[in-house]
Amino acid sequence: MSKKEVRTISISGRLKVVISLISKDKFSLNVGSKETRLTNNMINLDLDVSCRPDVLADARFLPIRSSLFEQVILTDVMEHLPDKCELMALKEAYRVLRSRGLFILSTPNDYAFYKLLDPARYVMTHRHYSKEKVERLLEGSGFRMSDVFTAGGIWSCFANLWYSFVTFPLRKLLGTRLSCFPPLIAHLESEDYGFVRKSGYTVFARSKK
Repeated sequence: MSKKEVRTISISGRLKVVISLISKDKFSLNVGSKETRLTNNMINLDLDVSCRPDVLADARFLPIRSSLFEQVILTDVMEHLPDKCELMALKEAYRVLRSRGLFILSTPNDYAFYKLLDPARYVMTHRHYSKEKVERLLEGSGFRMSDVFTAGGIWSCFANLWYSFVTFPLRKLLGTRLSCFPPLIAHLESEDYGFVRKSGYTVFARSKK
């Protein structure tokens, strides 16, 4: 993927980069989707019933027959799985993909500065991965790598801090669905994802079965 392609699509941040990687017309499964629906031709799967997913299930144990989907998306999910369970989820994604199906993944980058400023890393299971580790995990699950890169930067990191210390506590306290970030932070975070970086905040990978 060229810098120009990422910059064009990533006006609204990380998920726009994901959207630029997926095929819009393929029958797709979005694992750990929350409320996000990336295309109309997509099944949303999540463990949280409040997100009203199409399928309520664990990424490690997909209640889906093999070779059903043309595309599977796992965006910012792998780092939340129980430790050493990544291969279980990736092999399940591989199983439900059709031959030559597309797999899209995103996860936090294993960069010391970002790890240090990640509150979730200290209070819950929230891991970070290098590009090399992502490639090894995908290839170990049977996938054939097409592309892996990082994007996002300091404002992406700041947005995560804002969500952790402001948005999330206020949502719990007030019981309301506040916006994740103020407009200025959202804009700057989106700008961060406008181009590929050597040490970006998020690792993105695209591979095939």
